Amino acid sequence: MSNGIYLFYLISLIPSILGTILFICNRKINWLECLGGTVVAFIVSGMMHGIAIWSMTDDIETLSGQITHVAHFPSWRGRYTEIHVETHTDSKGHTHTTTRTDTHYENHPEHWEAYLSFGILEETKRIDKKSYEEIIKNFGNQTKKTGNQSCWHSCTCVGGDSGIYTTLNVTGYLYPVTTLHHFENRIKAAPTLFSFPKVPNSIKVYDWPKNPNSFESDRLLGSASSFLSIREWDAMNSRLGFSKRANLIMVGFGSDSSLGEWQRAKWIGGKKNDLVLCYGMNSTNVVWSKVFGWSESEICKRNLESLLLSTPVNNQIIPLIEKEVRTNYKRKEWKKFDYIVIEPPLWSYIVLFIVMVITQAVFWIWAHRNEFER
Repeated sequence: MSNGIYLFYLISLIPSILGTILFICNRKINWLECLGGTVVAFIVSGMMHGIAIWSMTDDIETLSGQITHVAHFPSWRGRYTEIHVETHTDSKGHTHTTTRTDTHYENHPEHWEAYLSFGILEETKRIDKKSYEEIIKNFGNQTKKTGNQSCWHSCTCVGGDSGIYTTLNVTGYLYPVTTLHHFENRIKAAPTLFSFPKVPNSIKVYDWPKNPNSFESDRLLGSASSFLSIREWDAMNSRLGFSKRANLIMVGFGSDSSLGEWQRAKWIGGKKNDLVLCYGMNSTNVVWSKVFGWSESEICKRNLESLLLSTPVNNQIIPLIEKEVRTNYKRKEWKKFDYIVIEPPLWSYIVLFIVMVITQAVFWIWAHRNEFER
């Protein structure tokens, strides 16, 4: 446990002392309010400590998956009725009830959705008509009605088609997709423990790919994007995603071999499931390679480095990389980093002090002005 958490809760004792003084000196303060001020202080400290640690350790990793099925939602018009019951009393004291019925109509536009599976979670994405038609063609065009659309209120379809038409993948065609997943990264909060230097501004390395387009990633960087098909690279990641949970990234540099280490430092060793393949070329050949990631298997990384040095970087190398990862890659047990102690930053103590002053001021003003006394 960090020393910071003790300091956080030590600060919480100050309102307790203040509450005791007010209890002794002011009859408007009773013992429950005295205790309440302390409880509020400890709650604020706990919340601020949690926020501080979360802000330092929260990180994202890329998960790879595939489209499992798509659905077509035709346009339709819904009618729903609202019944309003009003009660009033006349001058003679008699109660009268009136009922009013209002009818409304709502148009629901046509749209299409793709359903994405990542093993540990599922997602739904809106797609356009052109993408939908391409997908159902490659999935085998076997579309069936699987239900009816609904709205948040009870309504009746009075126009169009409120059906839901689903197309399953009966051909095995692979549509690779990606998503971001949050995890706790204690290494991010304490990178100096693993000797990651700050990258100088003069060193040109790449930002970590966040893949804003779920249907096409940015995991080929530098010259790798020119020599390899991103579709084939994403497909490999999707095939490995369910069994290995690995996120393979390839980065192509020039002949300066130090750039591999600088890229590793930039990404603080990589995300939880990253396996990063870096290489450098002169005018024609790969002259150096560096593979890094938090894998338990060093042999996998060394074999991939040898593969990059001995095999031309083109689409033919992708099956060889996939075979090596499938055979020897072992995902890091992230719980092994739980021993790293995280100290809250200075700003968190300043914010805690400000929030503590505000919340305690509000609480004690309320305690002084309410109707409860000792």
